[in-house]
Amino acid sequence: MEMKLYEKFVIKRDGRLAYWDSFRIQAAIFKAAAYGKYAKNPVAANDLANNVTKVVEKYIANLEFEKVPIDEIQNVVVKQLRDFDTEVAGDFLKYKTERDIKRI
Repeated sequence: MEMKLYEKFVIKRDGRLAYWDSFRIQAAIFKAAAYGKYAKNPVAANDLANNVTKVVEKYIANLEFEKVPIDEIQNVVVKQLRDFDTEVAGDFLKYKTERDIKRI
């Protein structure tokens, strides 16, 4: 039986559960792309974010698990970004690292 995305939960880094929200993934990818390579081309950054988000959504929807750790999602995002645009994958990791530092 296929799990729907609305039945999925993300296990946050602090252990809390949050409903799956693909917009959060899309926004993070867009910010990373617009922060780096696509700083002067937000339309291309948005297209990249949309394409990668669709692939990540399919991956998450096909998981048999109801709860998915955020680190697993981040790994899938990075892998897909590397397939689409290696430079933006680096920008994404840099963006996430800076966010993690601010969180601490």
